[in-house]
Amino acid sequence: MSLTKNTDGSYVINPRQSGLESAAVGAGFAPDLNGDASFAGLEGGVEVTSGGLLSYAIYTAVLTALDTIPDVRSGAITRAQQREIILDRTWAATKGAVPTVVILAAVLALCPWLSGAVFVGGLIGAGVMTTRLVRCGIDALSDEQKQALKSKASEVGVNVPGLSNDEPLPSYG
Repeated sequence: MSLTKNTDGSYVINPRQSGLESAAVGAGFAPDLNGDASFAGLEGGVEVTSGGLLSYAIYTAVLTALDTIPDVRSGAITRAQQREIILDRTWAATKGAVPTVVILAAVLALCPWLSGAVFVGGLIGAGVMTTRLVRCGIDALSDEQKQALKSKASEVGVNVPGLSNDEPLPSYG
């Protein structure tokens, strides 16, 4: 994330945003609310929809919180402003995810035999989400914390891309 200042003095935050990986994880690991172990029918659609929307909301909130930590630490924004940014971004991402999640839920409700493929997509989405969260977490560290991690990594002989050397972590979105 980057915080930039406009010519009029206002700040613009360019956050990392959740993507289709959230829908894949939400559908692939949807909660089985009624315990029937199936995504068929109305109940299956509700389960996939709830899982997808929860996944989008939680993932966006965590990404936004990690993105805004350096700005709070530097004094550019307050904790109250951080909470407002997190709530606004989470609500916007969740509202924008409704069509994607509902379409995916409808497809799974009508074609429950595709749940295996959706589970595999959920595994891939979970890998993408984990990678993005780790990168965001490393970016949120202060310089002192990064230096402490570098020294500990060099003590045990571990090379951590983005910390142990000068090349940045690869960008995944």
